[in-house]
Amino acid sequence: MRKFLIGCCCALPLLAQAYTGPELQEDCLAAEALLSGQKSTDIFHSVKSSRCLNYLEGYLDGYGVAERLGERVGVRLNAFCVPRGADERVRLVRAVLAYLDRQPPFPAGAPILAAQVVGAAFSTAFACKE
Repeated sequence: MRKFLIGCCCALPLLAQAYTGPELQEDCLAAEALLSGQKSTDIFHSVKSSRCLNYLEGYLDGYGVAERLGERVGVRLNAFCVPRGADERVRLVRAVLAYLDRQPPFPAGAPILAAQVVGAAFSTAFACKE
């Protein structure tokens, strides 16, 4: 039983990486529609949009922690500088969707992770001025 629990705990980081670029794109399309006031008959529409918005906010939180820890050891990440404001959520979603629109379609079965897409999208859309 103990080995089973240890195995499950070791597999948890793999599950955290399971959110893919195509899933993120679908969810963020739902989020953009929701944020622009469009209604949907899809019962999972709000779940999809929430998943996109929560993922993007979580990504920013993780980046903020990494930036803070980096500063403590003298390293400045400076990968992107997201402007804060009332329309922040809309800008985050649109940055991801704009980045994905400029990319070729996802190859079938390719392991493109959402974190890779978001990092590239944010560094493209919100480049730091320095």
